[in-house]
Amino acid sequence: MNVTQEYRPLILIVDDAPASIKVIANILDGNGYRLALAESGADALSFSAERAPDLILLDIVMPDMDGFEVCRKLKESDNTASIPVIFLTGHADSSSVTRSYDLGGVDYITKPFNAAEIKAKVKTHLELVRLKKNPGNGKS
Repeated sequence: MNVTQEYRPLILIVDDAPASIKVIANILDGNGYRLALAESGADALSFSAERAPDLILLDIVMPDMDGFEVCRKLKESDNTASIPVIFLTGHADSSSVTRSYDLGGVDYITKPFNAAEIKAKVKTHLELVRLKKNPGNGKS
């Protein structure tokens, strides 16, 4: 019997508000992703160093270590620098958006969450990751 295991991307959702994590997890559940959850920046850094998720959805406003600091630390490490980070924010002001890109974020999603936007941005950035890993290899 020839059974092929389809690859399922691993997405880390980081937010200090369990309700926000639940909303995003419910939106992404059933779309072929593996989901991991973290409620702090320290947990996100630890998980990312051990498991190297394919994509991180990262809240900006968190106690102890904000999302900007988490992203900065991710981008400083050779092991996690290439992981795309999509920021989650209730602050869509231009300075927060600019800072998210300056720190290496690939996109941002504003709160309250829009399910179609989350699904589209996650799908797009995971496809970009796949293409970077397999250049010249179109749709599989």
